[in-house]
Amino acid sequence: MKTRILYSLLFILITSVFLNLFSACDADTEVDKTVEEILAAQPTIVSVSPESADILTNVTISGTYLNFADKAFIGDVECQITQRINGSTLQIEVAPQASTGIVKIITSAGKEAVSPSELTVTYPTPNVTSTFPSSATVNENITLEGNNLESITRISFGDMDGIIQFQEDQALVVSVPNNENSPVEVNYYYNSSSGEVTEQLSSSFNILIPTPIISNWPSLMSRDNEVTIVGTDMNLITDVSVGGEDVTLNTASATSVSFNVPSGVATGYQDIVINYGTAGEITQADVPYINGQFESYIEFDSYSEDVFVIDFTKDPLATQQLNGTVEQPPFPGTSYYNLNMNTGTGSTIARMRLHNETVNDTWPNMIDAGNFGNNPVLHFWMNTEGTEPIFKIYIGGTSSANRRQLSGSDTNTGNGWQLFAVRLNGFIPSISSVGSTFEFRFNTGSGATDFPIKVNIDWIIVTDSVLTEFGAIDVTDQFGSAG
Repeated sequence: MKTRILYSLLFILITSVFLNLFSACDADTEVDKTVEEILAAQPTIVSVSPESADILTNVTISGTYLNFADKAFIGDVECQITQRINGSTLQIEVAPQASTGIVKIITSAGKEAVSPSELTVTYPTPNVTSTFPSSATVNENITLEGNNLESITRISFGDMDGIIQFQEDQALVVSVPNNENSPVEVNYYYNSSSGEVTEQLSSSFNILIPTPIISNWPSLMSRDNEVTIVGTDMNLITDVSVGGEDVTLNTASATSVSFNVPSGVATGYQDIVINYGTAGEITQADVPYINGQFESYIEFDSYSEDVFVIDFTKDPLATQQLNGTVEQPPFPGTSYYNLNMNTGTGSTIARMRLHNETVNDTWPNMIDAGNFGNNPVLHFWMNTEGTEPIFKIYIGGTSSANRRQLSGSDTNTGNGWQLFAVRLNGFIPSISSVGSTFEFRFNTGSGATDFPIKVNIDWIIVTDSVLTEFGAIDVTDQFGSAG
């Protein structure tokens, strides 16, 4: 038994040694090639099939080392390599500018191979059978019908080419360019054995220049935020200015343009002027612009009324909704918050924990040193419809030491909207950071008798200055002391 085990072990050992020796010998006899040596192989072209081909059709090249082909030519015209099937087969597309000639490929290592004979390039003649219209507007699509339309290389409208949107053998769609030199001659072009051929589609085509239609003007602009204007035929716009200063367009398309307001434009109501064509002009007057650091926290076009939590144990008759009976604030948007309080109490009736509700996560840094130029200013629109609610702001905590209150005639805005401003640095003297709390609270006061007491509020933001340009009033000093 021991003898068998020993013989088995000896057999395994000898086999292992033999395999290692074989591998070593194999490594000596098989000389590995570098990538450069492999790529440097000399390709050959044995045949090209078919020997005659229309432009824009594929031909098959047969030979050796064709998988390393980097470029392909017919004569001096480069053609697209459409498929590398394997090392001996390659397909290329006959370019529309190609003419009869030798087929050549060049590898990435610079090696060249040429065909043994010329490829005969043929040129199908396009035939347009549909009637071309007498006029169309800029950007309108025109459909041509006929045969061999894939051979058309371009369509000109006077001195400008239309954009070919779709093209196949029996149909072609081209969009009308913005050429104001109307009427213009319209021609299509294709290649032949003798060069480019021109055929007329219209001798006097009228290009109609429409007026861009703006569907969405900005309701507010600010220094650090891109402005986008949405509409139709926006690619007809030649330039845009804000506050009399020309802007640089970031993007421009048929449906929108975007830009940043130039640095020299001042905070205030500014006109946006759009020029199009040679003399067309569209103006949107008095668009508010803030040239400074600006953060938006609650704007009721984007938030529902339930960001304010109602305590019905304090006021079972309280109601809240988006929009009440007053008009929207001057800007921005189309929705605001409305609260009606109907019970006299000294406790909070409606509370908004801004720190829980806003999706803008910069609020903890409002009063940090250096932020907002060390002058963060809270702003909000308020309309109390001639009533006098009690308004409290909590910053950094919910104790009385973190609270300041505005009440009485200081909250009475009459029957209009007022933009309130509150300077936040030192507003709560005991803190240097917002921490985890930023709250608005409303109540009526326990002595209130004239109900309902109303609050309409919108656009809770912070900037680096009091927006006096929009009529903001600084009520910081009208707030009671903290505590």
